[in-house]
Amino acid sequence: MADSLRLHQFAYLNRPDSRFSRLNDFHQGPENRVRASKKFTIFVVCVAVFADVFLQNLIVPVLPYALRERVGLSDDADVQRWNSILIAAFGGAWTLGSFLFGFIGDLVSTRRTPFVLGLLLSLGATLFLALGSSLLLFLAARILEGLSTAVIATIGQALLHDTVGQENLGRAMGFSSLALSMALLLGPVVGGLLYEYCGYFMTFVPALIMLGVEIVLRAMLIEKRDGKKYRSGGRQLLDDSGEEGDGSGANQKEPRNNTANDNVVPSSPTSPTTGDVETTPPAARDPPHHPAETEPLLSSEQSEPSSANPPPNAYFVILSSPRFLVALIGIFALGSIANGFDAILAPYIASTFNLGPHYVAVLFLAIAIPMLFSLLTGYLTDRYGSKPVACTGLSIAAPAIAALSLVGPGSAKPMLKLGGLLFAVGVGLALTTIPLRVDAAATIEDIERKRPGVFGEKGAYTKAFGMVNAMDAAGGMAGPLVAGYLKISLGWRGVVWIMGGVCLCLWVGVLGLTGRKAPEPVEEGSERG
Repeated sequence: MADSLRLHQFAYLNRPDSRFSRLNDFHQGPENRVRASKKFTIFVVCVAVFADVFLQNLIVPVLPYALRERVGLSDDADVQRWNSILIAAFGGAWTLGSFLFGFIGDLVSTRRTPFVLGLLLSLGATLFLALGSSLLLFLAARILEGLSTAVIATIGQALLHDTVGQENLGRAMGFSSLALSMALLLGPVVGGLLYEYCGYFMTFVPALIMLGVEIVLRAMLIEKRDGKKYRSGGRQLLDDSGEEGDGSGANQKEPRNNTANDNVVPSSPTSPTTGDVETTPPAARDPPHHPAETEPLLSSEQSEPSSANPPPNAYFVILSSPRFLVALIGIFALGSIANGFDAILAPYIASTFNLGPHYVAVLFLAIAIPMLFSLLTGYLTDRYGSKPVACTGLSIAAPAIAALSLVGPGSAKPMLKLGGLLFAVGVGLALTTIPLRVDAAATIEDIERKRPGVFGEKGAYTKAFGMVNAMDAAGGMAGPLVAGYLKISLGWRGVVWIMGGVCLCLWVGVLGLTGRKAPEPVEEGSERG
């Protein structure tokens, strides 16, 4: 009698005109399929990256003037000192925050909470800079900016991996790198123009608007992990592989061939406890299994306590992979080289060729413009793999950087030569950065394939992306310091030769280790050769 009543309740709730059925249709509507789509997820992450990096670079040309006019510093040495301190505070917070949120990101059940936290940190930093008039508020703002960059970069890349998978990660990162490049190019220009013609506070209005829009977009986004919450009978927003469902169940996997389940009606979500409705008659249920006399009463899995073999530390497992270490070292080296030119290029142009700042700006554009072709780099990475694309980039960057030593006093058309060589350097760096980031994620996937469950239920992708972003931030801090010191000690030729040599050494490491699968795990108790 009870089983018959449950069957009638299930049929009633699933009538086309019932309130519950209409609710399911709402969850399965086209607007939710858009919110859970791969394209919308990539768009949300790209907008977040653009807004965050745009804010960072919006303040760069304004900061020295703000220290004078808002804070009241008058001495040039004090302005230079605090300008450097604020820049270093951002880099330090970015580095430490990448490790912190990389660890936290794999503990939470959804990427939404830390991602929104990063946007709120960025919003707070913007308000501190726009309204602040003390060194303490400016310092707090730069620290918040560094933390927000760590959250958005780390959690954003993990969200992209969750959504598109390893096979399409290169193209997804290509879109995010394009957003980053556009922000790097537009931020200083827009910030300088707004400060010049509209005043200090108006400089931050575009950033505030973009952050507000991004918070709304992030609230609309349905993650792949959340897509399973919107199932309705045989329909769902996302199938098990992460593809978008059409509501017909066409994308779902075929059920297992189990005759005992033929009479089971799909579970109803109306149960107050487990959400399952038991509809199979008692006679149709599987008979209870009685173990034979030869079978142990406890299985081998149950007889051993789960704490006998605790899972290894995820960071130890990741960092013990030479392939992952090559990716980390590569990201650090490329970040150091790219940011090292910020410290040495302008002084070299001014002292050697007696050229003005606008010539330096053109040369910096020559390095930055190739980053706009990151979509092509991502496509090539997904199509041919990380190793050939990264090796090609380093094969271009290494000789181009070394050739910069040939442009010196007495060179004919030095601006043309420097511009061409720096453009080649930019192409080489652009072709190398994305493949190394993609290969870092591929390393985690290969380790999990060889050692299932080694990183636990939630994996270690956020930890990996956190370490990658930390190395990028560390390179941004170390690059200008090391390059400036080397230029003082060895001169222009010495520093560019060292940079070229670093690219050559990295090329050897990429050729030997990038793209190789993780080694087979050594079972405990196995014989050692």
